[in-house]
Amino acid sequence: MKSIADLSILIVEDEPLQRAFLAGKLRQLGAGKIAEACDGAEAIQMMDSRAVDLIFCDIGMPNVDGPQFILRQLEYRGEEYAQRAELPMLVWMSVLGPGILQSHSRLASIAGFSVVEALSKPLSSASLSYVVELAVEKLRRQRRPDSAAKLPPVSDDDLLRAICDTEEFEVWFRPILSLESGKFAGGEAEVRWNHPRFRQLHPAQFTALIERQGLGLVLFYRTVNHVLHMLRKLNAAGQVLSLGIKASAQTLQTPEIADYLAERTRQHQISPDQLCIVLSADAVSTRGVHLSASLNRLRIKGFRLFLDGFGAGAANMETLAEMPFSGICIDHGFVRKMPRHPVSKDIVDVILGMGRKLQLPVVANGVDDGETRDMLRGMGCCLAQGGIAAPLRGQDFLRALRELSVPAAG
Repeated sequence: MKSIADLSILIVEDEPLQRAFLAGKLRQLGAGKIAEACDGAEAIQMMDSRAVDLIFCDIGMPNVDGPQFILRQLEYRGEEYAQRAELPMLVWMSVLGPGILQSHSRLASIAGFSVVEALSKPLSSASLSYVVELAVEKLRRQRRPDSAAKLPPVSDDDLLRAICDTEEFEVWFRPILSLESGKFAGGEAEVRWNHPRFRQLHPAQFTALIERQGLGLVLFYRTVNHVLHMLRKLNAAGQVLSLGIKASAQTLQTPEIADYLAERTRQHQISPDQLCIVLSADAVSTRGVHLSASLNRLRIKGFRLFLDGFGAGAANMETLAEMPFSGICIDHGFVRKMPRHPVSKDIVDVILGMGRKLQLPVVANGVDDGETRDMLRGMGCCLAQGGIAAPLRGQDFLRALRELSVPAAG
């Protein structure tokens, strides 16, 4: 079992006294592998010679400050580095206020850092303990570089087989919880590749590979069949709810997709409003006439349509205003930072208020703990998805529904 003693920590801070103070605090918590750098340039050199799990980085440093550290790392390692290796957890430190901390967190996320936190100076023991626990958890679950190097190349034939093979292709279901009752209010399909060589691929990585090979529509149709079969089982058990399927704009602008879904739901005797199409936030254009026409036809035929990742990237106000959405999913980046970042909490609160004003249901993504769940409940949020309810195989999803409860964190 990994612990803080296993973390390789790098402190990037130009003030010697603050570096020493932070290093001392970390040692009190049990850290042993701690390196120090006086600016971003020295930090990049040190990262080239040693593995790093957790970086504490000051924002306002001379020579190479926080944003320059991000840019120089991309220049030094190449723009595709973040796609080839898992970056360390990054913790920004600053006295410049929550707005600056929040904007730097977004910058790091765009650059490929999957886990980013931000702490206001002076640092407290409680906040340090929190981010260290996150880093340890990341270390426990992450795929190490040596296993990533052993991942064989994925060919077109591999991907086609993954979609078509009944044993390799799996659909799990990520529950959507009612924060009022704690019970299932719905779910979202999550595709997985059950193959001994490729099983370590995260579902999002698998989907991205499929999309890059132009097989997104094939994947979507295959997933639809699994979801419709699950909906039939749910209805037969008296559990009438909706299930979502995430798809890209490229897939959903297919002209015949609305007719296909209408015919398939008719064949399975499923009400169209039980099938929720979730538009992924990647590369959505409000000027895409084919996408707009397709989404409008889906709504005309009775299907629900949600915008994923709202508040980040292309999932913005213009997209919401121009397309016929029936609900929104808040970007997980804002939700996960709520307990410690007032700006993120305020943004989530604004989105919830906007949903009420527009009479649109809002799902909070990235609800991984009881503290965040309770905070959202107090803000009037009704629906949540994340670590509080892990993805389940189909039979386990049905079983959990029959028991009318789900294991929840916190």
